[in-house]
Amino acid sequence: MKLGEGVMRGRGKSTVAALACGVGLLLTGCLGPYATPESTLPASTQSTTVSPASGGAASASKVPASNPPVAGTTGGNDPTVMPTSASVTVFYIAQGDAGTSGPALGCGDSAVGVTSATIMFTDPVEGALRTLLANHAAQIGQSGLSNALWQSSLSVDSVDRSGGTITAQLSGTLTLSGECDIPRAEQQLLRTAQQAAGAPVAIIVNGKALSDALSLK
Repeated sequence: MKLGEGVMRGRGKSTVAALACGVGLLLTGCLGPYATPESTLPASTQSTTVSPASGGAASASKVPASNPPVAGTTGGNDPTVMPTSASVTVFYIAQGDAGTSGPALGCGDSAVGVTSATIMFTDPVEGALRTLLANHAAQIGQSGLSNALWQSSLSVDSVDRSGGTITAQLSGTLTLSGECDIPRAEQQLLRTAQQAAGAPVAIIVNGKALSDALSLK
């Protein structure tokens, strides 16, 4: 083989290789061998409002957020380590509803759960009770629901989870408007605490069991 022919053939092979590389770049969009497609972010979660069942009281409006919890208000076996931002469910009363919009209670009423605005808490039971007790409105917006605890001045001292039971310690003044407010206040407190805990909760008010604290005797 002549030297000139070898050079020409070598140049021909180089040209073909270059063209093949160019085609490959066009097909791959000029991405390297480790390039990966862009990941898809998950959709955000939307909160909802719990409303009374049809045929009962009007739909309840959202409850305003309450202040952040005071440090050290939660007892042993805290369910969360860091503060959590979420809504909670608090219970109010549909008077004369006779169990149509929620669980029935004394004096022919119903307990109706309402979703609060987003609050900060380290224990959901403490956060839910704090939100309930911070509302001193007798009527809940235009919902038709009432608040038997509106005149009371109670605070959550602790929520203890030791010994396999959950106990919420409250202190302050418990003020009611009449005999029918006893089952109303009791159900508001118990159902709000139990909804947050997902389990039974014992409520102590000024060192007394809730039933004793609500007694007219």
